[in-house]
Amino acid sequence: MTEQKLSKQTKMAMASQFLGFMLDAYDMAMVLVMAPILVNVFLSPKGSAAWQYIVILFTYSITMAARPLGSAIFGAYADKIGRRFLLILTIGGVGVMSLLGGFLPTYAQVGVWSYVSFCVLRLLMGVFFGGEYAVGHTFAIEYAPQKRRGAIGGFIQSGFPLGYVFASLVFALISFLTTKQAMASYGWRIALMTGVVPVFLALYIRNNLEESPEFEKAKAAGKIEKSPFLSLFKPPQVWDFLQVFFFMTGLFLTDYSVYGFLPNILTLKGRGFNTTTYSLIYGFALFMAFLGYNFYGWLSDRTGRKILTQWYCVFLVVFGIPVFYVLYHAAIQRNLWLAVGGCVMAAMLKLAWGVVPAYLCERFPTSRRAAGVGLGYSSGALLGAWFSVYVWWAHKIPFIAAIEKQDMWLSPAVILTIGAVMTFVSLWFSPETKHLQLQEVGERERASDRAKDLASLPGTMAAD
Repeated sequence: MTEQKLSKQTKMAMASQFLGFMLDAYDMAMVLVMAPILVNVFLSPKGSAAWQYIVILFTYSITMAARPLGSAIFGAYADKIGRRFLLILTIGGVGVMSLLGGFLPTYAQVGVWSYVSFCVLRLLMGVFFGGEYAVGHTFAIEYAPQKRRGAIGGFIQSGFPLGYVFASLVFALISFLTTKQAMASYGWRIALMTGVVPVFLALYIRNNLEESPEFEKAKAAGKIEKSPFLSLFKPPQVWDFLQVFFFMTGLFLTDYSVYGFLPNILTLKGRGFNTTTYSLIYGFALFMAFLGYNFYGWLSDRTGRKILTQWYCVFLVVFGIPVFYVLYHAAIQRNLWLAVGGCVMAAMLKLAWGVVPAYLCERFPTSRRAAGVGLGYSSGALLGAWFSVYVWWAHKIPFIAAIEKQDMWLSPAVILTIGAVMTFVSLWFSPETKHLQLQEVGERERASDRAKDLASLPGTMAAD
């Protein structure tokens, strides 16, 4: 493989994970864009509209919080037996869950058990998506040339906003073709089941992929670990893992403050844009994020992952609250062009995700990379996924409540700012990683292990 030309297997690995991650976002976006409908499908009509919206967003958080479990299970096995087979297994599981979503009972049929069944489905989907990220992103980056890891990582990560774009467009189309009553009756089932379509293409591609070259090297060198998951929590690797944990927690807080509350801000419980219009605005903004992820990943290959992202966090702190203010007033005035401009600015609040695949793979050695990447990424959701609870807490702070009243626009912006500060601080404890070859990652640990081996042999000279 040369630095100038990508091999066929590299391109296929990129396409495979782009599709897998796009499907991840597509599924998650359907929960968000259909939240105003799902509250009537799975919840009792009792309770305030704000509380019902938070309860539906809680199922989104369940999916995110289940990711670490999937990452731990599938990532550990990927580090022991290889990446390729588990890539097929995780995407197949996602397809099955997508189909089952269309057959769930409603609150009118079984009462509270409808919400319980929806929560269980979201939890299982989170497990498969946790494995999907752990195995798929690792696989794609291990095929990437060193000088293009950031750009390739930005490309596969950009599948996520594009998944949101497709979800918004599909939802807009279904809502346009059906009545509001039909959408609440069966339209939501069709929308959830459409997620199975990309699975077949992803399965075809993955079935024709070869095993990761980095894993094959580690296997040939006898560097496969018996417990790659547990080794993440042993010094010195545990310090790198903790740094990644805080890095990802901050990113999740910023990201889902945008993803989770744009629909609520744009619609304002019927006082803002209608369902079809806000879906199209939302989709356009996320298409801009798709372009931005690719640019950010490419730029990180030139500037470095660390310094670029720290400056970007400063940008978030300065512009986060003003962007949400613009979006809120666009919805109040139903000013379409102001809303489009505000959503494009909101998309600019998410670009740092373009660096994540390359950066995480550069923080963990091959012997525990899938477990480290998957759990490192997903662990950020252990705290970050409950963004809806944090926003509700911020909404209850007296001076914030006095400003935003019944409309939650300032409170998500405050949580976004907190997340940006967390990400900035975490990077102080990270080295620059863009120059590393993947087989070099973990040299500090191997040097430490060699030193311990020498210390256990007093009076003996040993050469590396």
